[in-house]
Order: sequence, then C-alpha cells, then structure tokens
Amino acid sequence: MNTRSMVMSRAEGSDESVPLLPGRGEEAAPSGITGVLGVGKLSAKRVTLAIAGMLVVAAACVGVFALQNSSAAPFVSSNLGDGDVDTPALGEDGEPDLGSLPDVDFTGKTLLIVMGLPFSGTSALEGLLGTAGVITDLCKANTWQCEDTQLLQDLGFKRKDSHCDCCDEELEDVTVAEYAYAFKDFAHKWWDMSKPVLMDKTPNLICRHRKLRDAAAMLGLKLKFIVLTHHPFSWNSDSHPFNEGWYSDAVLNIVDVLSDNSVDVLQVKYELMAWRTNQVIEEIKRFVPEITSLDPWRSGLAGESSGDRGSGVAEFFKAHPLEWVIKKIQPTTMQSLCRIGYNTEGECSAF
Repeated sequence: MNTRSMVMSRAEGSDESVPLLPGRGEEAAPSGITGVLGVGKLSAKRVTLAIAGMLVVAAACVGVFALQNSSAAPFVSSNLGDGDVDTPALGEDGEPDLGSLPDVDFTGKTLLIVMGLPFSGTSALEGLLGTAGVITDLCKANTWQCEDTQLLQDLGFKRKDSHCDCCDEELEDVTVAEYAYAFKDFAHKWWDMSKPVLMDKTPNLICRHRKLRDAAAMLGLKLKFIVLTHHPFSWNSDSHPFNEGWYSDAVLNIVDVLSDNSVDVLQVKYELMAWRTNQVIEEIKRFVPEITSLDPWRSGLAGESSGDRGSGVAEFFKAHPLEWVIKKIQPTTMQSLCRIGYNTEGECSAF
C-alpha cells in the first residue's frame, strides 16, 4: 500500500456531475403519513405491544381494586423497572397514540439528525456540535454514545436482539408513527427544550431518513440532516479496519440520502474535519444558523466518553494525524464515492 500524509491545501476534487443511484433501503417514493397510519393488518410486534398494554391496564385495575378493598394495601405503581419495555398507549391502528403524551411546543425548534456509517467518526462530529451551546442531545439518557437505539428498544419499538441495523429485515422495525412518538417522548425526558436545536446522533438512521422526514412532519418539526462521509483511503482504524464488502453496500445508503431532494442535508467529509476544520465549522454554521460558534479543541462528549472519544477534533487529529492510504478497491465502490463528491483519486473515471 502507498501511504502519504495529507496537507490542508489538498484539492477536494472535481465537481463533475454524475448520475445518481435510485433510492435504496426504504422505498424511494415518500411513504406518506396517510399510508403509514392506515395499516389494515397488525404486525407481530404491534400485536405484542397491544397485549403488553392490556396487561399493564389489567394490572392497574387489579391495583385499584386492591386499594378499594384494603386500607392496608400497598401503593401500586404502573412504572416499569429499568431495562423493561415502557409500553406506550396504542391507537386503534396499532400505532402509538401521540395524544397519550402531554403536548410539546416544537415551535422554533430544529430536529438535527447526525448520521453516517458506524465507526466512521460520527461521535467526533457530535462532540464538535455539542460545543455550540444551543444544541441539546440525548446524553442525559446515559445510552451508548448518546444514541437512540436503546431508547427505542425501551419503548418496545426496536428489538433488543437486533444486530444488523440496515439489513432488509430490520428496516421495518420502527415505523413513522413510532419515531414521532419517540421524539415527543425524548422532548419530555431527555432533551433540554429551552434550546433551539434538538440533536439525535445515531449512525443507523442513515437507512431510515424518509421515516424521520415523515415523523418530523407529523410533529410539525423542522428537520435537518448532517451526514458524515468517510473515504476508504482515510479509513485506517486498527479496531474497526476498512472492509470493502461491507462498505460498498453501506455507502449506497449515503448516496440515497444525498440524492434525495425532499430533505435538507449537509455532507461533512471526515477528511475535511481533520484537514480543514475551520472550513467545516463555517459550513455547519451556515447550514444551522442557530449555531454561532463551535470549538474544535473541546468536545460536547467530554463528560460522556473516555479517551479519544471525549477529545475535541483538533486535539484528536493533532495527536493522531489522519493519513491517506491508497487501497485497491472495486470500480463499483469508486463509482459510489464519485456520487458522494470524491474525485481526488480518479473515482469518477470508474464509470
């Protein structure tokens, strides 16, 4: 392999226009709120939620009866223990009942979804965004890297044994209505609603962006995406080494998001976050006007993560300079890289 260190002045590559791939993961056409809610046949997951809900109601009724018939009866709580499913109330269609949660005023709020490929550097980007002072995240929930996966599992929307985030069988795991319910739930439990930007950084959302678009629409919530991209030649991690077989398939989800004109999205290149940090900061500030400053020498995750994950991006890349290592990759992968704006190594000549 040919290894060379990159400098800040490296050209970003050609702006050559290339064809985009059709939608991938979810259907390319918008699902539409009406179509999602008008479900005629309940899934096994929703039947399970419905049964669980009835059991909770039955337990509450038993508790009330006991209280009425025994002055010494203990207080009966409907709260579930830690790690259990916090079963939401369901509507007649088997979807979570948004009206069962107290109202939330989303006026003037922006839902900022930060996503990318797993282990591609999304936590570093989240840490940078966390220094803005106007962004609230999910760190209060004490989940892995402040992500939403465990929270969706606790609501019963996502299977706890799920280990394949963007496989076909996993894509229907969380519905549009469930995401809408979850965001409203987050507003009550985890987000600081005094801040204007509500952030959810979860890499696997990269293959669910249309569901998030429709969920935000249900809530009347402004939505923006920041997508982190990471070129194979700068992917040199020892703990999570580059795997082209996985990458070539996963990057198609990024192609899909960046080519979707129905969403407001900003691409942040991992390489530029390392080599042109100030340029990336200015791009983010233009994209999210509520952000007026970002500090690359600090991290919003400093109190949540140990070691390098809690370091500011400037501090991290000073200690670990990012290298550009030429690898032999397939033409189809080069084509995908061209479609997401890379052309420093002849990616666009692979067509």
